[in-house]
Amino acid sequence: MSTGDAVDGKSGRGLRRLITALVIIALAVWFVLANTEEAGVKLWFVKVEMPMWIMITVVFIAGWAVGALLRRRSARKRA
Repeated sequence: MSTGDAVDGKSGRGLRRLITALVIIALAVWFVLANTEEAGVKLWFVKVEMPMWIMITVVFIAGWAVGALLRRRSARKRA
């Protein structure tokens, strides 16, 4: 295998990851836009009422942040 093959393999994997990420983001945006009605969430003793798209967006961003933190921690352990 030549070095050119290794580079093509890496860029192909990177392209697949990028496409997968864009599809997930597009689906998340579509889901947020499809759920615009008001909703309530009970957080222990407090009930919060807000548009559902805000709740979904907050949960999506929180999930992304947790994933990024865990990925960073895992990279530090390997190094």
